Amino acid sequence: MGLNIKKSFKIGKFLRINKNKSGLSVSIGGKNLKVTLNDKDKLTASIPGTGISYDTNIGSGKKPTSAKKRPSSSAKKKPASSAKKPAKKQTP
Repeated sequence: MGLNIKKSFKIGKFLRINKNKSGLSVSIGGKNLKVTLNDKDKLTASIPGTGISYDTNIGSGKKPTSAKKRPSSSAKKKPASSAKKPAKKQTP
């Protein structure tokens, strides 16, 4: 387990700006409902204290760069020896 540092600035009654090592986020809301938007275009709506939340990606629809897929082993080219052989002619 690593050490995490988070800094939060409250602006007014319902607006909060949060900064941590992974980025910046803005939270709007209060006691009954909170909506958070982070710098990776992720939107989270939650009801504090209940564990109920909804997450979605907004913006360009692209996944974050850290979620790149690696090519699978089946994507590799097959050797030439496994190429299909021509069909034999059928005799009547």
